[in-house]
Amino acid sequence: MQLDGLTYLRDRKNILAFSAGVDSTALFFLLLDLHIDFDIIMVDYHTRLQSSLEVKYAKELCKRYSKSFFLLDSPDISRDFENTARQIRYKFFDSVIVENGYENLILAHQLNDRLEWFLMQLLRGGSLSSILGFSCMEKRLVKEYSYQIIRPLWEISRDEILAFLKKEQIDFFIDDSNDDEKFFRNRIRKNYANSLIKENLQGIIKSFRYLRGEHKRLYGTREMHWLAGVCIIKRENDKTDLYFVDKALKILGYVMSKKTREEVFRCGFSLVLAQKYVLDCNERYIFISHRGEGSLSKEFKNFCRAHSIPSRVRNVFFNALNRGEVTKEQLRFNI
Repeated sequence: MQLDGLTYLRDRKNILAFSAGVDSTALFFLLLDLHIDFDIIMVDYHTRLQSSLEVKYAKELCKRYSKSFFLLDSPDISRDFENTARQIRYKFFDSVIVENGYENLILAHQLNDRLEWFLMQLLRGGSLSSILGFSCMEKRLVKEYSYQIIRPLWEISRDEILAFLKKEQIDFFIDDSNDDEKFFRNRIRKNYANSLIKENLQGIIKSFRYLRGEHKRLYGTREMHWLAGVCIIKRENDKTDLYFVDKALKILGYVMSKKTREEVFRCGFSLVLAQKYVLDCNERYIFISHRGEGSLSKEFKNFCRAHSIPSRVRNVFFNALNRGEVTKEQLRFNI
């Protein structure tokens, strides 16, 4: 199997998100075979009886292959499981990665995952950017610390992964909840995605590549400049501006819904999101960041007015200025 992103994993400090399932177990052993160094991070949501066995298996692998192991026992999740679990998971990932200086988070998403997402968004009425879903490589920013998310299996099908595990006689666990058709994604997987990939593997890979190329030509490769944890994007038009705003927010850890995107347009790219993120703009630039706290000096308020720094990001820059992370010269956003 040809894995992607290996150049960015070699001689770097990597950590693999592990579940003991098909994909992450295969990726564990593939990375071993390729002599890629990595450690393990895992979340136990306690939603299945076998979860304790999965954790035990992960610990055994780490002991056998001298890997550091990080485990979170998730609190109970009473509603909106998927979104809440994602928030819990990434909060844990971020803290471990920042504290230990990891450069890359390796995820085991594969081609079937991409097609499932594509079909789900297509049926719900998604745009080109939303139906394509995740990329092979994505940047994530945690305050002033950034790391890469890398998905080496993103063009590998589940059948290929299962064939590898069977050939190498590698143990893994099956999540029985994946067969529960009350979940929309499971219905898409069972009734459409699996058979489509089985019968049209190369065509699907080519189509995703073509769509990625067309997406790049449509939205361009506009520079996303980061300053003191604030993403600064030069404005062009609302449609492409929104795409880069969405991309910046994902880097910061927030995923916009369709309703939120509509709200961004309605508010003219100036609002607070989830009480944690701010979006604001002047005539030339859009600014995206975590929400800042604290009061401003009168002198700095005057400076902001003179240099067109929007109100919602002023305290972020003021705090960074006081910490010596930026200079006033860098903050001159004159119109």
